[in-house]
Amino acid sequence: MSLARRFLLLQLVVVALATLAVSGVLFAQERAAVVERAEAVTRVLATALADDPYVLEAAGTPDPHAALQPLTDRLLADTELDFVTIMAPDGTRWTHPWPSSVGEAYRGDRSHALAGETWTSTERGNLGPSVRTIAPVRDEDGTVVALVATGVLLEAVSQQALAQVPAVFLVGVLLLVASATVAALGARYLGRVTHGWGPEELAQVHALHDAVLNEATEGLLLVDAAGAVPVLNARARELLGTRAPAPGPGRHHPLPITDLGLPPALEAVLLSGASVQEQWFVVAERTLIVSTLPARGALAGRGTVVILRDHTEISRLSGQLRATAALAGALRAQTHEHANRMHTVVSLLELGRDEEALDFASADMARTRVLSEELLAHLDDPFLAALLVGKTAAAHERGVELEVVVDPGVPRLPISPADLVTLVGNLVDNAVEAAAANAARVPPVVEVEITRAPDDADPDRDTVVLTVADTGMGIPAELAPDVFELGVSTKPAGPEGRGLGLHLVREVAERWGARIEHGNDGGAVFTVVLPVPHDTAAGRVP
Repeated sequence: MSLARRFLLLQLVVVALATLAVSGVLFAQERAAVVERAEAVTRVLATALADDPYVLEAAGTPDPHAALQPLTDRLLADTELDFVTIMAPDGTRWTHPWPSSVGEAYRGDRSHALAGETWTSTERGNLGPSVRTIAPVRDEDGTVVALVATGVLLEAVSQQALAQVPAVFLVGVLLLVASATVAALGARYLGRVTHGWGPEELAQVHALHDAVLNEATEGLLLVDAAGAVPVLNARARELLGTRAPAPGPGRHHPLPITDLGLPPALEAVLLSGASVQEQWFVVAERTLIVSTLPARGALAGRGTVVILRDHTEISRLSGQLRATAALAGALRAQTHEHANRMHTVVSLLELGRDEEALDFASADMARTRVLSEELLAHLDDPFLAALLVGKTAAAHERGVELEVVVDPGVPRLPISPADLVTLVGNLVDNAVEAAAANAARVPPVVEVEITRAPDDADPDRDTVVLTVADTGMGIPAELAPDVFELGVSTKPAGPEGRGLGLHLVREVAERWGARIEHGNDGGAVFTVVLPVPHDTAAGRVP
């Protein structure tokens, strides 16, 4: 059963019970009012008769019944009273609606009247239960010479109260109809907003909603037309770096988007409600890829769904992939070059030129050993040394001379191995490609220089300066301002797209607090300046 139908049935039951209760209260109040009116009427008439001189005079005659019965009969005919009994102080009736009861003893309490008090009570007499008032008749000396009792039967009281039942019933019906109408309208609205689902289904949907939002690897948020954020998952809060309280059951209002502390450009895009595809924004230390699309379904036209992806993580993974590919390429190049040299050595041996084969192999080993020893002697980072050795072999296969110059005492670069390979590998790869492409004009050479220099901005630290220069065509003037932007490149697009390498280089540099510059000096020159502590000793960063 849907939640709306359950709500309607519950409301109808509550309204019906409330209507019965109200009707009962109204009937009880009406009956109490009738009783109160009966008490007032009996008291007034009993007092009036007790003070009537005619009654006092008749009480002193030998036959009070003959004088008083006609009077009481007229009163019964002209008033709402059901009986008027005038009696002697001992309770002997002088008058009664039933003639057979005249002369009999009065059935009721006379003590209050004999004491001189007018008393009203509910008692049972010959005619049945009644509301009655008994009052004393006094002579000039104050002696009680007679008693007057007037009463209204409770049956008559009930009939008068029942006469009001139709009005009470009508009020109850109107109340029931009005309440049922309100309940039906509420149930209809509830059915519309809950799509006719029951409580169990709603609970399941809510649980799935929380599971999907909180376990999603992408940031998800909903921005409504008023600029508030009713939905914001944990991943989105992490990516945006917000400390504002999360919207949810504990919050009565959605979170204003201004409380998220977003960059103005990103906030403007989210508030515009326009659809965007994979726009890049820098939020704190993260680069986010933002996509927006209008909300659909029940929220159509009332909000925008925003999807956030962390490009920083994508860049890190891409950098690791490219670093692995670079090392694999370097190893492949070394293997290929080593195979060529081994073929040469084998051929010389087969021709019987043992001394030439020995000299060739010794020279090749010496050249490789000298390069490796020089790099390892000056570089404290084995990853960087291995990368440069591999890049030297790869460049040699393409006919490019890779020259590496490392100043003594250069500390280990304060970068993770994966980011280091991404930074240096992309710069060297681009330089080798540029030099090889311009080999017809000038000898292809790539220079990699790593030096240590004081930091002009901070006397308490030094810097490691990495310079990669090539003999290529240089950076075109029209591309120079945007050379680090994604998609900007002088080369044709490959399977992975274009303009990604230098963009990754800039992201790595910014992530580690480095400064990167570029220019032209016979070819492209890229300079990366990384700060390191001033007291770094023995080439190590503490």
